[in-house]
Amino acid sequence: MGAVTLKVEGPVAHLTLDHPERHNALTREGLDQFLGRLQSIESNPEIRALVLTGAGDRTFCSGAALDEVRAGAVDGDTFQVVADRLAALPIPKLAVMNGSAYGGGAELGLCCDFRYGVEGMKIRVPAASFGLCYPPAGIQRYVSRLGVEAAKRILVATETLETDELLRIGYLHRVCSREELPTLADEWAQRLAGLAPLAVRAMLAICNGAADGALDAGQAREWAERCNRSNDLQEGLQAALEKRAPKFSGN
Repeated sequence: MGAVTLKVEGPVAHLTLDHPERHNALTREGLDQFLGRLQSIESNPEIRALVLTGAGDRTFCSGAALDEVRAGAVDGDTFQVVADRLAALPIPKLAVMNGSAYGGGAELGLCCDFRYGVEGMKIRVPAASFGLCYPPAGIQRYVSRLGVEAAKRILVATETLETDELLRIGYLHRVCSREELPTLADEWAQRLAGLAPLAVRAMLAICNGAADGALDAGQAREWAERCNRSNDLQEGLQAALEKRAPKFSGN
């Protein structure tokens, strides 16, 4: 038990920000725990997808705990280490946003590849209203994922965005009722986990590299060629011919 819990069910890892009485804010201890959970996931080759959610029915994550920010126990760099590690995790990641997200919590959602939200949720990043400059790596993530205009609205103007607008700008990919959210999220996670892992990892890395302007063309070709030589490709083609579900090994 703790601020960040990890549960692995077959090929899917479930990370839960578990501090609902504080809107799932992350303390220094929670950030350290989060980082340790990510390291455990990365070291387990059987895990093929990650679901990140928050406990309770109010808030996905309210970012860094403000009392610890004020005391100097947590700063933007500390939080950014976790955000960067989450974004770099090479498996597909689904943020199941059970409530609103504030501050760094909104970026944790953005670190995931897909975001499902609950009706009525919103996001706001109030750094400028406190006199803080949001970490540059985080600003880059907003710009590369959502575009500079949306990034300015969220970070510079500290605008509160609700579900319709979050869908329009591409922050959310799907919105549903609270009752539907667990089932729809599980279906999507299982879908992701059932795809060919080499191909999924390669295309995730290529997509993210292209979005960040850091794509290594030679490395991208190497990833693609590895997929084209893989046993998984042969299995996928054979399964299609036999009209059955493929059994991918990741090789």
